[in-house]
Amino acid sequence: MINWPIPQGLSLQSCSFIFGEYFLEIIKRIFASRWLLHAMVSREIKSRYSGSILGIFWLFFAPVLMILTYSLVFADLMKSRLPGVSSHYAYTIYLTSGMLVWQYFSEVVNRGKLFLVENAGLLRKNNISKIIPLISVVTIALVNSLILAGFYFIFLILLNLFSLQILAVYLLQILVITLFAFSIAGLLALAHAYVRDVGQFVDAFMQILFWATPIVYAPQILPDWAARYIYLNPVYWISQLGQQIVLDWPVAWNWLLNAFLLSIALFLIFYSLYSKNIQRIMDDL
Repeated sequence: MINWPIPQGLSLQSCSFIFGEYFLEIIKRIFASRWLLHAMVSREIKSRYSGSILGIFWLFFAPVLMILTYSLVFADLMKSRLPGVSSHYAYTIYLTSGMLVWQYFSEVVNRGKLFLVENAGLLRKNNISKIIPLISVVTIALVNSLILAGFYFIFLILLNLFSLQILAVYLLQILVITLFAFSIAGLLALAHAYVRDVGQFVDAFMQILFWATPIVYAPQILPDWAARYIYLNPVYWISQLGQQIVLDWPVAWNWLLNAFLLSIALFLIFYSLYSKNIQRIMDDL
């Protein structure tokens, strides 16, 4: 396990206290502006499918089509197989489990990095919490992730592979990746408010990060030099847990703990910068 350094003058207890304070402050902001959160989530979901014949059906169809496409290309056409696993459905299970985490993370980051710039007019003119647009991004992404997870769990039930342990691990993954993605998106949004190149850079980097996260391939097939770099990827620390638990591989719980500690550190950095600079950013936008 990685031993994360604690800045001089800060103890683990003080970090936990600050994290608790920040977290409770966000909960209070959400409760106070719950009407706005509801309105923004409803508006976004309706606008995505406005004028579409199938409407909200695409919310269910798109993620399933994506999984089926990847499975067809890699498992059936390219005959991709997992080392030491003979089941025909093992690759689809491995892929879907990894995509549950990746899709959620990428949607929060890709949409969340724009939340200040895209909502500058609304946030300047109203005395509302400036964090609500980012919360709405997380909420919509979570809804999409839960829908995909529902289809995944039904698939596992049909294969007689579902267990409460798999469900519990998924919920743990969602908890950690939410904190991690929220913090990353928030930091990127602060930077994007001043340097618009951040948006284009993140779009390109996310493409690289996707292929640097073992989702459509197993890490066992990588050469040793590449495998070492894969384990520097925090998204993989989280996504691998679901894959390991469902395929009955050894579970690296310590990497999930590493991801949680890193997420807390990033959250403290983001919310500290946000609290100190949000008003100035609003004035500059």
